[in-house]
Amino acid sequence: MLVLIGILAAIGRGIFTADLTTRVDPVRSGILTSFGITDPFAPDRPALLQYIDGRFAAHRLLTLLHILAGAMLLLLAPLQFVTRGRGGYRRFHRWSGRALMGAAIVAAVPAFYFGVIIPTAGPAEAVAIATTTCFFLFAMGAAFTAIRRADVPRHREWMIRAFAAALAISTVRIVAVILDVALTPAGFRPLTIFVIAIWTGWIVTLGGAEVWIRSTRPREAARKSANSSLAIVASCPNTSRF
Repeated sequence: MLVLIGILAAIGRGIFTADLTTRVDPVRSGILTSFGITDPFAPDRPALLQYIDGRFAAHRLLTLLHILAGAMLLLLAPLQFVTRGRGGYRRFHRWSGRALMGAAIVAAVPAFYFGVIIPTAGPAEAVAIATTTCFFLFAMGAAFTAIRRADVPRHREWMIRAFAAALAISTVRIVAVILDVALTPAGFRPLTIFVIAIWTGWIVTLGGAEVWIRSTRPREAARKSANSSLAIVASCPNTSRF
């Protein structure tokens, strides 16, 4: 679901680069109305939407790089976790992993520019995006270093963390809707809600990934031990005649 949300968002921004946010805003207004909520900042909404869309319109090349690389990342990453792909198609797994690494770097550069250099929500957003982007790149680097050392379990764990960091932007979109409904009546401004959504979505997604990593660690260790035992047995000479 999170992959689908991310890909649809990329397609939408690619088609409606200059006004995607403005086009989808009526959906947000409909949700607030269905809950009987009146947006106290409605008069400022058109200017905010124009500013958000204007950044992407003014930097079309960076936007295109981000959405294409991001979509490629979301499409390739799930394939890395398919057991058959890792076992029976090692060459595909290896080369798709290298393509994934390249896509991650390409996608991260525009994300850093939009979120840190020209953030919509100011320094608060810049800190959040810098933290999440740096963690994502660190996780990708740690996964690459681990596999170069043939440390498959550690490679797997860091790839899960990296993928979770990439998926977090989709979680942010879901969380933002919930927080919008909950916090707008309390007088929270849209950009403040956006920053809270970034941190919340990121922590929730990374937290879920960490729970999965820790819960599957014994299983992976047992599997590795069993495979090692089988390899030892297979390497021994046939002693049945004795």
